Amino acid sequence: MKANREPWTTNANPETGNAMVVALLILFLLTAVGISYVAVTKGDKQIAGNQLVASQAFQSAEAGISEVLVRMSNPTSVDFVGQVPFGTYTPGWGTYVVNDPGAGSLDPGYNATLTDGFNNDADGSTDEASEHYPETGSRQSVNVALNERLDYPWVNVRYKLNGGGAVVLFGDHDNNPTTPPVENVVRGIPKIIVSAQGRRGFGSKVVTVEAVKWPLPPIPGSVYTEAPINFNGNAFYVDGHDHQASAPYDTVTGATPLLGISTPNDPNVISGALSGQQVDNVQGSGSDPSVGSSNVNLDLPALAAGWSQMADVTLPGPLNNPNTSSWGSMGDLKIVHIAGDLHISGNGSGAGVLVVDGDFDMSGTFNWNGIVLVLGDVTITGGGTAKQVVGAMMVQGTLNGTGTMNGNIKLLYSSEMISQLNALSPYEVSSWIDQ
Repeated sequence: MKANREPWTTNANPETGNAMVVALLILFLLTAVGISYVAVTKGDKQIAGNQLVASQAFQSAEAGISEVLVRMSNPTSVDFVGQVPFGTYTPGWGTYVVNDPGAGSLDPGYNATLTDGFNNDADGSTDEASEHYPETGSRQSVNVALNERLDYPWVNVRYKLNGGGAVVLFGDHDNNPTTPPVENVVRGIPKIIVSAQGRRGFGSKVVTVEAVKWPLPPIPGSVYTEAPINFNGNAFYVDGHDHQASAPYDTVTGATPLLGISTPNDPNVISGALSGQQVDNVQGSGSDPSVGSSNVNLDLPALAAGWSQMADVTLPGPLNNPNTSSWGSMGDLKIVHIAGDLHISGNGSGAGVLVVDGDFDMSGTFNWNGIVLVLGDVTITGGGTAKQVVGAMMVQGTLNGTGTMNGNIKLLYSSEMISQLNALSPYEVSSWIDQ
């Protein structure tokens, strides 16, 4: 007999409810994963955005540092923001390059000058209430449209000082061209510290660097030549002893002498060209004639190319007896580049670096304070008033070319003059401090 079933009873599967719970759990898990993904994606995007802003702020600070380094590099430029004249370096000197007046006050170290014991603003007083570095305007305000300017509101440049408050120099401390340049307080160009704030949106970055001017490559002698030299007459004088940069060009007492003539090739070829009466016309280190092997093999084309890129005066060659009135003076050193041959048969003078891509023929009266670098042959002839180079002469010549010296000639080495030329070199970053 079959049992009667009540109308309200069912045969439903009891696992149906479990499936619904599992589906809900999976849906919840997927929702949680989706929310997490959105959160992570949003966070990554925000982090990437923050990194981009920080990078852009850093680049703006770099741009500010670059402006100051360029303006500090050439002391004869109207944009120069350093101290002049050469050799006058006041401890505590500094200045701000700003986009807007008063922006120097944004520097966290702005008030450090109030108690540093130096006359930072050159007003004759020390550590008074207004003792802050002076400000000068950024070149952006002159050369760049407002909507294209990079946002570096202030850049501070100052001399690096040692523990005793002396200006730290970078250069040839012992006046020995065979030793590397180092920090010292005796000889060289001041090492500078440059700090800059860069901004981008809400991002801000302060970057500090130390920068130096690298000295010229070692000067191995009063004359450095890669070709033979022909000597005629007995009126020439080549001296590797160190001389003062200005008249009367006295010998510097106690200074290390260099060779009168140095060469990376066989020095006997040059010394053998000197007759008995000419031997003592080439003086310097060692016995007369002071001719020897160079302790360095200079890359003269690379040196010429570097100086030419910075030239104040560039003239095409061949050039015959040009007007040299704009070729520099002791108070206004110039880099002069002659893109070809140069012949001077009249009166001329200049100071700085003279680069001649071709041959250099001197037959007039010519006086140069600094370095003469010639990639071709050099011919110096004629009597009368002396043709004179105080500093150093470097000649590459050619395989078949010869330099000829005949007449009243003085070629004198001067470390003081060469040190002044170092001031024309660009400042380069030696270390970074990312703040």
